[in-house]
Amino acid sequence: MRVKVTGTGWRLLFLLLATLLLGVAALFVGPVSNPSWTIIWEIRFPRVVLAVIVGFGLAGAGAVLQGVLRNPLADPFILGTSGAATTGVILASILGFQHYSVLYFLALGFALASIFLVYRIAYVDGKAPIQTIILAGVIVGLFCNAVGFIFFSIHYRESFSILYYLLGTLTEGDMARVAISGTIIAAGLTATWFMSRELNILTQGEDNAFHLGVEVETAKKLLFVIASAMVAGAVAVAGMIGFVGLVVPHMMRMIVGPDHRVLIPASALGGAIFLIIADTLARTLLPPLEIPVGALTALVGSPYFVYLLRKKRHSGEF
Repeated sequence: MRVKVTGTGWRLLFLLLATLLLGVAALFVGPVSNPSWTIIWEIRFPRVVLAVIVGFGLAGAGAVLQGVLRNPLADPFILGTSGAATTGVILASILGFQHYSVLYFLALGFALASIFLVYRIAYVDGKAPIQTIILAGVIVGLFCNAVGFIFFSIHYRESFSILYYLLGTLTEGDMARVAISGTIIAAGLTATWFMSRELNILTQGEDNAFHLGVEVETAKKLLFVIASAMVAGAVAVAGMIGFVGLVVPHMMRMIVGPDHRVLIPASALGGAIFLIIADTLARTLLPPLEIPVGALTALVGSPYFVYLLRKKRHSGEF
């Protein structure tokens, strides 16, 4: 029996192959022209794995948030979720909590608190307008970033590690934490994929979703919790890497379409590709110095955010 592969299936297969090929190529690219197997397997390979996991989590969460909010400007970084989770992780480090459960509890707790606060700020007269949510997210994100930099200023002995964490890095060598984050993100992507129908209906508007039998508020809350968990899992090992959840889902939507059954796995693969390339550039552009990978993603994401904003304004949607 022959299995027919659709055009969308071929696109997903291409993204998967691109992820694998770029991951392998990244192992042999670096300031050391003839790396030893020790460098490849103990330094570069964990970074590639980490780039894939974090790319999955941030881009997947971005696709979910954009679907729930029906806005391509939505992103864990812009909505303040990444900044809040980063603050939670830094706080756990400063307070001396070494156990993984505390670290992930604080990261997830701060991420959930931030999205709740954003909604409370935007909620007026029984409604939370999308543009108000975006602006409230920017405010909450700036506040969380300020708290993080206050920690950086006070605890100067930890300043270098905290600064790199605030800027985003893929140098984390704790494989236990990588495994935990990978499990959280994989579970989150699976759960959101199973909720693809609800996401597809929510993009048509909450009133339509209600009439089509979707428990709108329940679905939104559950999706926000899952997205926050994926962001917390990514932040716990890589710090605050911005704009991956903004750029990648929007680009994948142009490639594979708006159906979340395809968009979620496509965004995850696209996020992995994006971060593999960004991390490779971060460690090779200015050897022996290393650029924080979050700085490179911001260089790409900030202009793209302005482009999306102007595009929506000209179309009368924002």
